[in-house]
Amino acid sequence: MERLSQAYDLLLYGSAVFLMFLIFAILMRAIKGPRFTDRIVAINVICTKVVIMIAILSARNEDAGLLDVALVYAMINILAVVILSKCYVTFFHIEPIELRNGKADTSGIIDDGDEEE
Repeated sequence: MERLSQAYDLLLYGSAVFLMFLIFAILMRAIKGPRFTDRIVAINVICTKVVIMIAILSARNEDAGLLDVALVYAMINILAVVILSKCYVTFFHIEPIELRNGKADTSGIIDDGDEEE
């Protein structure tokens, strides 16, 4: 039984170290960019990896209270991404494509082939 416990601990620690390496690689992607959306997605993925690490810590310590912390952190992560995206769209005044072209988007309407140009 002791040997199984050691193998379980090794698996949990190994997965935590692997997740740390992934977080470091994703952080490099967030710094490198090149677009804002790349950075937002990278930060979202990092936060998801942190939630997984908290769940691993909860399994290692056999503490169910940490799972509540992980869920709250995940909800804050989702809220932060939505707020950052909304601020980005508001700050740069991004308009839908159909408004940029000066005409309505009719791609979803069935065309009868009688279009005049």
